[in-house]
Amino acid sequence: MQQGTRSSTGKTLGFILLFIFWLILSASLMAADLVLGAISSAVAACFAVLALGRALDNGFTLPVLLRLPFFGAALVWEIIKANIDVAMIILNPHLPIDPRVTSYRTFLRGDLQKTFFADSITLTPGTVTLEVDGDILRVHCLAAHHEEGLHEGRLERMVAWLFGVCNQEGITSR
Repeated sequence: MQQGTRSSTGKTLGFILLFIFWLILSASLMAADLVLGAISSAVAACFAVLALGRALDNGFTLPVLLRLPFFGAALVWEIIKANIDVAMIILNPHLPIDPRVTSYRTFLRGDLQKTFFADSITLTPGTVTLEVDGDILRVHCLAAHHEEGLHEGRLERMVAWLFGVCNQEGITSR
């Protein structure tokens, strides 16, 4: 019974998220658009549960979903800064690159948290997550300062904040 309730809650939450996304993209409150959006969102939510075999990951709690837009905005800012940095490297006639692969031990524990972290690294120009093995991420960095930036831990703290996780010292990331 509990599994069925969790699945229907996941479908409902998926429907709501998809419908909000539909409203944002369509920018219309006409009855026909609302009905089409509701039908499309319901079908997509049900299909997602059928395809995945379950509803949204348990890590997607209401607080996480409320913090997600702020996380997304902060990640976009990091991506913009990294794009400018990589453009400056490319435009430099000396092409100051120093490619390297580094290992990074994360304090994030859940698979969803590690996936968000690894994907955030990969979305940021100049770095690509090659592998996640337990708590160790292997990351390719275009230049030495990209490696230094990775080890400063800003992206990891952003993901920790998103999921409300504390590091080993018990400090909740800001």
